Amino acid sequence: MLRVLLFALAWLLLQLTTPLRGLSAAVVALLISGVISIVVLNKQRAAMGVTVAEFFGRINSRIEASTRAEDEEDDNRRLSQGDQEAKAETVDKNE
Repeated sequence: MLRVLLFALAWLLLQLTTPLRGLSAAVVALLISGVISIVVLNKQRAAMGVTVAEFFGRINSRIEASTRAEDEEDDNRRLSQGDQEAKAETVDKNE
């Protein structure tokens, strides 16, 4: 939002102080606001990066926990099937 505000201010200043109009004024305003935002909005950009990283980190943690739970469930199922097969073999050998 601040980036849009910087662009609007730069465009307005160009309209009031220079003969630039139309697309050329918009392009120059975009370049000026981009350079200004690199310096002025650095803290906001860093804070937003941390917020986004934490958000996706939580999503990844949930996915990993779900995957681990599924793996443990599959391992337990295989172990119980293996135990049943071993018991069946023991019964067959005893007969």
